Parts: sequence; C-alpha cells; structure tokens
Amino acid sequence: MLISCPICKNREKKILIWNKPIRSGKNIWTKKLHKIFWCTKCDLRFAQNFNYNLQDNKLFRKLYDGSNTVKKYKSFNKKREKFKLDKIKKILNFKNKIILESNCGAATNLDFLKREAKLTVGLDSDIYKDYVLKKHSFFNSIKKIRKEKLKFDIILSLAEIEHQTDVLKFIRDLKEILKKKGYLVFRIPNYNNVYLNLLGNKFLKYDFRTSHNYYFSEKSCDFLFQKMGLNTIYKNGLQEYSINHLIEFLKKGKRVKKYPEIIDKKVSNDISNNIEHNMISTSLIYILQKKRI
Repeated sequence: MLISCPICKNREKKILIWNKPIRSGKNIWTKKLHKIFWCTKCDLRFAQNFNYNLQDNKLFRKLYDGSNTVKKYKSFNKKREKFKLDKIKKILNFKNKIILESNCGAATNLDFLKREAKLTVGLDSDIYKDYVLKKHSFFNSIKKIRKEKLKFDIILSLAEIEHQTDVLKFIRDLKEILKKKGYLVFRIPNYNNVYLNLLGNKFLKYDFRTSHNYYFSEKSCDFLFQKMGLNTIYKNGLQEYSINHLIEFLKKGKRVKKYPEIIDKKVSNDISNNIEHNMISTSLIYILQKKRI
C-alpha cells in the first residue's frame, strides 16, 4: 500500500527509517513495532499509524504526564513555558494585544502576559476551563471562537503541532482566526537536533514516541509554512536543555534526569546560543504572518 506524505502528498519519495518499538512513557516502550517514514521531498518524518488521542488533553496529559490536574500542569510546565515565552518576548511586543494560546493548559503563559495584553484567551480541554476563566477568557474549540467572530493579534502554539493528525487543517484553522497583520507563533520539536547528530539511533530510541505523530525539521517546517500561505518573519533554534545535560546523555547513552554542572552557566549559555543559531537545537521557534495577496 502506497502511503502519502501528510504535507506534500508525495507517494514515491519515502524511506522507512524505523520499524521497532517506540517509547510509550517514561522508560517504557511498546511491545509492537512502529513504522516511521521519512519523506525525502519535504523532509518530514511521520508515523505510519497516527495516534488520535493526542488532541484531547484530558486523556493526553493523564497518559503522558501522569496527571491532568492544574497542579501537575504548573509543576511540570510553568518553568518550561516561561523559558519559551521569554525568548519570544525578545522578538514580539505583546503590549495591548489580543492574544490566544492554543493548548494553553493551566494558562501559565497567559498569566505572564495578562498585565500587558489587551485580552488573553485560552483554548484547551474543558478540564482547565474553571481555572483559566478566573483570569482569562476560555474556549474549548476553534469553532466556538469563530462563532464569536474573535480575531487575534498573536496566536501562540508552543507544544502541540507534533501531536496533530491533520496538520494542514490545524494551521488553516489558526490562520482563520488570526488578524490580517497578526502573528502566529510555533515552538516545534526539532528532529535534526544536536542529540541526534551526536548519538544517532541511541537518541532516536528515546525520541520516537507514541505521543508524537510528526517529527519536523527546519526544511519540513519551511515547506509546510510556505505551502500554507505563511511568511516566516523570524525563525531560530530553541535549546531547551543545558550543555551539561547533553554531556551526561553522551556519557551514558540514554535519557538522564540528573547531571553534574561540569560547565559553568555562562559557557553553557554561549554554546546553547551557537546551537540555536545553527538550528540544531532541541526545538525551533517560528513567527509567521499571512501572505499578503
């Protein structure tokens, strides 16, 4: 059976790069083999069989984070999300803007932005509704946002594109609620990162997982956003782990939680900045606008 690339729809230029178990939790792997393909036309890697439970955070966060409570979200994500947001705020001005965060969870980013923004809106599962509504507006679907005829100056999507099934529809839906001169901001895990470049399959053993349907690179992102009628205003790497973490991973050849501080913070940050500049960081940041017709 011929399988089409979900982005470029090519049926010919694909290579099977994985046919082994993949990670299904913390140091847990599936018993079944999972196939992952590489489209050599647009450079996308994708699972043969998509996981359709990844867009419902009531299920997703309980399964992959251990809990879907507000407390768990904040303990696991608050520091990580602030790191992403601080990088983005160096590029974009959020003052007096109408902001949507898709996949907002317990709205830690919206909390950080509340004082300077004109309006902050969260989009996620109803399990977070009551909590988010204490400080922000809330929707559980883009359909309901469209019904209210809301348009946004800035839309943040910082931890979800890799979980989608129909990524083209996902981007179309976000574009539809973006203002004419608005900004769409993605943080995207980067397949071609420094860990893969140094460790190869030893890293992929941990990176390929049931919680990701897609594995993007800079090339596949460029292709996708061009296809979807978006101009790239800014792109850069985002290195979310310290160089000391990388060194310990290299030493042990597996995921690590604790690691010694061999390199001081300033040197580690300088190396991370170079990794980001060369787009081999663990994630990528894209800031996009609609193409003007």
